[in-house]
Amino acid sequence: MQPSSKLTALLLAVALGAGACAAQGESLGEASNSSYQVKPIAGTSLSQVILSRAGYQRVGIVVVAVRPAASPAAKASPGQTQVPLSAVWYDAHGRTWVYVSEAPRTFVRSAVEVARYAGHVAVLRKGPAVGTGVVKVGAAELYGAEQGVPGEQ
Repeated sequence: MQPSSKLTALLLAVALGAGACAAQGESLGEASNSSYQVKPIAGTSLSQVILSRAGYQRVGIVVVAVRPAASPAAKASPGQTQVPLSAVWYDAHGRTWVYVSEAPRTFVRSAVEVARYAGHVAVLRKGPAVGTGVVKVGAAELYGAEQGVPGEQ
């Protein structure tokens, strides 16, 4: 097998495994409504996603703090911040977001503007303030809950 064929086979195996978990109702999006609540935020197209303790544990949410950008280029552009690359979420229109932790187990999608990517971090031109908690692991599940899963509402 060529290297690209091996990668394709690996990705296919991972996708099939994830599909099997979803078919058994193990993902947040297919969990019962008791695992999460979605509350629209008045005047916006956004919603709060509030997870139960069980839903939070099931997803394995990891929250980290936004940090000041740590690079020589940041000195030329003060005010830039950084988040792990895995915290940045792209919607179907190519807009970039992070999920901000507003309270324990309560999350809201927040628009960000990425200045550049540096290794495993995204340097943000615009986004949450330094010290704000953002979701590093679990953003896809929060987005699925926020957008709704057909037949689960």
